Amino acid sequence: MSAPDQLARIRAERGYTLSYHEIYARTEPGFLDAYTRLYRSFTLDARHLSARERELIWVGLLVADEEAVGTLHVERGFEAGLTTDEMAQAVAVAGAVAAWRPIFFAARSWAHALPMDGHERYAALLAAAAPGLSEREVDLIAVVVHAVHQQEDPFLHHLDRLYAAGVEERDVAEAISYLLLPRGANALLWATDLWLAAVDSGRVAPAADLTGVNTETRRS
Repeated sequence: MSAPDQLARIRAERGYTLSYHEIYARTEPGFLDAYTRLYRSFTLDARHLSARERELIWVGLLVADEEAVGTLHVERGFEAGLTTDEMAQAVAVAGAVAAWRPIFFAARSWAHALPMDGHERYAALLAAAAPGLSEREVDLIAVVVHAVHQQEDPFLHHLDRLYAAGVEERDVAEAISYLLLPRGANALLWATDLWLAAVDSGRVAPAADLTGVNTETRRS
């Protein structure tokens, strides 16, 4: 496929082309074709999550990553039937989860002077941030946002909640896979390492056989 034809195909599918499309269409069309197929699978094709869930997670993820060009997913959110308020609530969840660290710092270090239930305070913030979203939607957004910031305890907290609610593991796997494009392979590896460690320790019980996977093997 010629470079103009390849760019025209990308423009028809995505509604735009970017500078890296132009460069790789000229220099490495095979690479660009492989990347385009990966992008299509990640962000356009239906996988396991609903279109509504997918775009709520993307909004929370891109806001947490402070990605200025992420408004494409707002447009896709509208196409998926989301309202302005629902997407604003996803933004608010991304903000509310940042409160985990100060809340639990106070709960641990100031317990003698300021006794408080950190989980209760954190849950109240999330409930106030997203009164119109389901608990599942909030947990899916939150687990991904905590992965953006590589916050282990809250990531596991929301993973626990998703398992307790009977989530399909493939749904969580899809949600955290979105990390790869804006945050890179290391962020995805952080999340999957932590997830498998939770399986290996017995903290969560997998539906499939994910146990006994050695960390060194996973990193090879």
